[in-house]
Amino acid sequence: MRQWKKTWKFCALGTAAALTCIWCSIRFLLPNDMTLMEGYTTAYRLQLPVTVKTEESVDVLGVTAKPTADNLHLDLGTEVTAEALTEGSAEVKFYLFDTVPVKTVAANVLPNTRLIPCGQTVGVQMDTDGLLVLGTGYVEDANGNKTEPCKGILKTGDLIQSVNGETMKNKENFLSAIDQQNGASVEIAFVRDGKESVAEVTPVYSPADQAYKIGIWIRDSIQGIGTVTFYDAETNHFAALGHGVYDVDTGELMSIKQGNITASELTEIVKGEKGEPGQLIGRIESEQILGEIEKNTPIGIYGTAEETAFAGESYPIALQSEIKEGPAQILSSITGGEPMAYDVEIEQVMHYGKDQNKGMVIHVTDPALLAQTGGIVQGMSGSPILQDGKIVGAVTHVFVQDPTRGYGIFIENMLEAIR
Repeated sequence: MRQWKKTWKFCALGTAAALTCIWCSIRFLLPNDMTLMEGYTTAYRLQLPVTVKTEESVDVLGVTAKPTADNLHLDLGTEVTAEALTEGSAEVKFYLFDTVPVKTVAANVLPNTRLIPCGQTVGVQMDTDGLLVLGTGYVEDANGNKTEPCKGILKTGDLIQSVNGETMKNKENFLSAIDQQNGASVEIAFVRDGKESVAEVTPVYSPADQAYKIGIWIRDSIQGIGTVTFYDAETNHFAALGHGVYDVDTGELMSIKQGNITASELTEIVKGEKGEPGQLIGRIESEQILGEIEKNTPIGIYGTAEETAFAGESYPIALQSEIKEGPAQILSSITGGEPMAYDVEIEQVMHYGKDQNKGMVIHVTDPALLAQTGGIVQGMSGSPILQDGKIVGAVTHVFVQDPTRGYGIFIENMLEAIR
């Protein structure tokens, strides 16, 4: 009897462990979110024994599930059919064996959208939301003593907001405010990790600079070259880059106060080679503003533009479930004129991947583009990707060891970010 009880407990534990393993595996394999298009029905073929329910917002989305097995084959897969009824959001709940809840997935239904694919190279100018601290150091006084006024007070990544209650508009404004105190302690308000703080710092006179200093390096703006992905003529919204703008010194996503995209003139193309990414070099026409940047996100910059800034034919969009491996095109204005289409191959589609910037692997095959750039170069980020007459995404990154290949982001991710 005792042996039988041990066997029963062992079997029960083994069964529980197996179910837990299955539960964890299914949870990992299921998508974190679902994006659908209003008025369309999308089928998801999952190699998992799951059922689905949408218990909220049934007027937005209807879902059904059926096993993919037949009488001749053993198959644990399931085909989930989602009917997008109207724009909005809903929750889809997945169950194991129709009873055990596994995962709740956010489902977003996008409006049936047409966009103008751009591919236009522009200047990108952004002012930081405060003065960005790049690092701290020492100040050498008249006696040759080296002092670190900000040591343990300010650090890389802090955003300075004010000095003695006065808002700091730019770097020059800050340097002047420090110097005018003639060595008296100043109260500096700054933001660190989203939290506001205040600290006192005592400036030190630097004979070399003939001014009072506190020993920090700061930045108040950034600029560069990038590519606009699309323009929505219905809302006047634009999207560009497909990735965020990060500070080159701190490595952090820039928190912006304001920004613009402007006209630009390309002056040089540095061809990409193995181990050395190329780049587009150009002149930013600061006075010719095309649009206002409203958001800098990990998956692109977004804002509004004038109707005349980006004209052209509008195209439907393709959700990631429609994208397939095979021929495609990217649009780019590397020649300095109107954007041109260049042939690429979509080599891999990472459905439901965790990194939104890397939803696709693309391979440049166009001889003309390869001759001019060697493939994908810095500044081409944001170039729209088209397949079968639809906008499917944008170029985001180049493979450093192979500039003919790079990553792309799904257009649906960019549309969600712009909302």
